[in-house]
Amino acid sequence: MEKICIFTDSAADLTHEEAERWQIEIAPLRVTVEGKTYLEYYEISPEEYWKLLMESKDFPQTSQVSMESFLNIYKKAKEDGCTHVIGVLINSKGSGTYQAACITRDMFYDEYGKDMVIELIDSLCYSYTYGKVAVAGAKMREEGKPFAEILAEMNSLMRGMKAYVGIYNLRILRKSGRISGGAAFVGDALGLRPLAVVFNGAVDVMCKVRGDKAVVTKLVELAAKDAVDKERQIAHIAHGAVPEEQIAALERKLLEAGFAGVERGPLGVMVTSNTGPQALGVIFRGAPRA
Repeated sequence: MEKICIFTDSAADLTHEEAERWQIEIAPLRVTVEGKTYLEYYEISPEEYWKLLMESKDFPQTSQVSMESFLNIYKKAKEDGCTHVIGVLINSKGSGTYQAACITRDMFYDEYGKDMVIELIDSLCYSYTYGKVAVAGAKMREEGKPFAEILAEMNSLMRGMKAYVGIYNLRILRKSGRISGGAAFVGDALGLRPLAVVFNGAVDVMCKVRGDKAVVTKLVELAAKDAVDKERQIAHIAHGAVPEEQIAALERKLLEAGFAGVERGPLGVMVTSNTGPQALGVIFRGAPRA
């Protein structure tokens, strides 16, 4: 009889409640701020990290999941009698985490044999774009679906996951060198808010809007245009330290645009380290990438 372990990394932005409810193992990334290193998910919450970002003069340094963390997950799965393991992980084009998981899997096979199957999915995405896929797989596991069906569905869902993110403050982009100090000054003075698309391993700024309210309007416009069967899917709002009225407005307008439902959750370390804590995004399923 099959017994399946499902895991992801902390950059998937699952809450503790979700991970515990769906029995999803979390491998932590690390972040160093002001000389102190934290394990994401276990030692620092998104809200605590946003506060550090807004107060710190240093630019944060993030590190991939350690091989030891992956080895511990694989060993625990074997000790628990698992026959199969599925891991869905942060974009390999932006982090060495996926590669570390693959190397550790080979080391595990060398020591323990291949009687426990370990399948790893490169999400080519960030944040809850793949956290949502981990949850979908765990729900299928609870329904008693077989490993092959769960893996196929997770891979299929992953190919269509997409996100648009609006950035309300350019300070972190300036500190990271992604934009010049002059551009950040002019952008803030004019109230310009860049919007980025996250899809197929890339994060690209696709347009700028003027003013906070325009961010919500544009996010809804883009998501509604690109979503597949939106009347049958739940959009996810991923938010940083932005006003509640902006989050509520996005939720309301997504429902008005025809999505079946809307959920929300906080943006974690990996995204806000690059966008800054004042960011707002919408995650949904679009047409699958090639």
